Amino acid sequence: MALAVRWYLAYALSYRNIEELIKDWNIGLDHSSVQRWVAEYGSWLQAKVRKYLSRNFKRSWRLDETYIKVKGEWCYLYRIVDKDGDSIFFHFSKTRDHKAALACIRGAIHTARFIPDKINSDGAAANELAVKIINQEIADSKRLANPDFCGPIKPAITYTKVKYCNNVLEQDHRRVKTITNPMKGFKDFNCAVSTIAGIEAIAMLRKNQSVLYEINGRVLSIAEQINLMAA
Repeated sequence: MALAVRWYLAYALSYRNIEELIKDWNIGLDHSSVQRWVAEYGSWLQAKVRKYLSRNFKRSWRLDETYIKVKGEWCYLYRIVDKDGDSIFFHFSKTRDHKAALACIRGAIHTARFIPDKINSDGAAANELAVKIINQEIADSKRLANPDFCGPIKPAITYTKVKYCNNVLEQDHRRVKTITNPMKGFKDFNCAVSTIAGIEAIAMLRKNQSVLYEINGRVLSIAEQINLMAA
């Protein structure tokens, strides 16, 4: 089961592809079982990987969204990576607005455990508004902590719109789309969230973001890291 789920989340394979590969080992498996396993364990894997994140993120982040179909309708995958391309957070939304971008930024801050110095995006008004809201919340908290202060407060996060800076995130989008394309769209939103969570978890392991990446001088494979997390 773990092998089938990992293959599906790591490579551009369909459920039927997984079924055929497993049958080569003389093991009977229906593709619908793989679908249920991925839907159930994708989010679990994401939670486990986040528990063991090294969190050595840089203070300059990249924010952008890409499109994925659910029930024939476009939904929006918001993603944040740092300037080196390390994955920080994702948010899958039915809408493309500042609320979705805001949820992604807040989730990234919670994951990284610090407020970034800069967030670069493609210039979408919704993304810029989300950063402004975060800056306003930080400024309000500072004023509450020091009621006597009445001057202007410098924004905690600098928002930039430098196109080439997001190249690292655009490349990362292609990796996600390469894996989701054979799926030909999701039939259920919650299933899509769990599957994407698993894909992002595998990506974090591939980028060596887990503290279990190396133990006693030996580099562990993705399968070995997942087995340790499961234990």
